[in-house]
Amino acid sequence: MSVQEGTFEGVGGLKLYERTWLPEGEPRAVLAVAHGVGEHIGRYENLAAGLLQAGFVVAGYDHRGHGRSQGQRGHIMGWEDYRDDLTHFLERVAERFPQTPRFLFGHSMGSLIVLDYLQESGGEGLRGAILSGTALEPLDAAPPLLVFVARLLSRLAPRFSLKVDLPGDSLARDPQVAQAYMEDPLVFWERSTRWGAETLRIIDKIKAHPDQITLPVLFVHGEADPLLSAQGASAFAARVASTDKTVNIYPESRHEPHNDLDHERVIADIAEWMAARL
Repeated sequence: MSVQEGTFEGVGGLKLYERTWLPEGEPRAVLAVAHGVGEHIGRYENLAAGLLQAGFVVAGYDHRGHGRSQGQRGHIMGWEDYRDDLTHFLERVAERFPQTPRFLFGHSMGSLIVLDYLQESGGEGLRGAILSGTALEPLDAAPPLLVFVARLLSRLAPRFSLKVDLPGDSLARDPQVAQAYMEDPLVFWERSTRWGAETLRIIDKIKAHPDQITLPVLFVHGEADPLLSAQGASAFAARVASTDKTVNIYPESRHEPHNDLDHERVIADIAEWMAARL
């Protein structure tokens, strides 16, 4: 195994940090990862370690305003910036691994970025997509007051940020995961009003067009996720146009199944699903 790091240019010239985990020998496929809000690609070591053993490359980047990438923390002016950054990253992955099958993984906010990308692009060149903690039906992740303020202030003060508390134990039952998250210097809790308004807008857009999702999809969700509804993910999955769709709901798992106590089973299921589509 080896790890490669670097940067690439996102929309508007921002430098975005990227990381690639490489297995020994010829890779079976590449999984590109879009992480969640307030975190960074470095938190996907569990996912990478498990998939490397199965012969997969895992490649990801820090979204603008996240981790080691440039940009105001938790802010975008338009959702298209996230989509275009992902497009650039996938082009880089295709250039680096031109003969290797490619899959796309999005967790939480990353699931919205992936779904929006698939609706706009059709997912050309991808063998399938994996949606983890699909962020279409927020529970405690979107307090009503925050929703109201985001919509009201988005145009007046788009860069104004509000703090959204996200306790570590909402992510996983493993206390070490929770503690590491709370102590991670690259994790943040600020969200701008424009970010909030754009997220609400893109949720409505994605839910209105399930017919535009046509490639193979795997939905992964913790049944005990306190932030985003597993039932909401299942309901959306039932409506997507793809004839090849799978929903895996993990009992007792919380918001990050790939980091929870049963993460080895979750990652093995992801590896098996990808292998069946090579």
